[in-house]
Amino acid sequence: MRRAGRRRKALSAPAREPAGSLAWVLGTWFGSGFAPLASGTAGTAASMPLVVLLGWGLPGWRAWSPWCLAASLLLFYPAVWAASRIEVELGIHDPGKVVVDETLGTLLTFAFLPEAAYHHLWVYGAGFFLFRLLDVWKPGLIGQSQALPRGWGIVTDDVLAGLLGGALMLGLWAGWHG
Repeated sequence: MRRAGRRRKALSAPAREPAGSLAWVLGTWFGSGFAPLASGTAGTAASMPLVVLLGWGLPGWRAWSPWCLAASLLLFYPAVWAASRIEVELGIHDPGKVVVDETLGTLLTFAFLPEAAYHHLWVYGAGFFLFRLLDVWKPGLIGQSQALPRGWGIVTDDVLAGLLGGALMLGLWAGWHG
């Protein structure tokens, strides 16, 4: 149920690009976007090993682990580029196969947590489900941002959902830990 309530409109003159191109590898987050059902959920699930690696596997500061934020900043423009290329090739606005936006949103949902949070299994489950809820629900500005052109609209709604999810996760952590 990815991007519920939105009509897919055909774009003019789709370009052709080899299926193995970098845009497709990145845009489908290493093929997870080809899942036959719930590609957004599959993309989020395929992003979780990266979250674990960055949050639990790398050292952070006591009050904050910066690695998920750093990864999302590095991935932002390549994600917009890949999403735009795939959208043009398929001739469909916001195709379900593009899930790199879910990766960005997932990273941002975990981006503001302290290092200690990554050592609790419930944090990963809560972040996963919270991001999926916000990505499907798309409250307020999150849903409106989809109107941006090409990859910008594809990626921005998930970035905003991830930022909101990150703030809520920090609140959950503070409430549980404080």
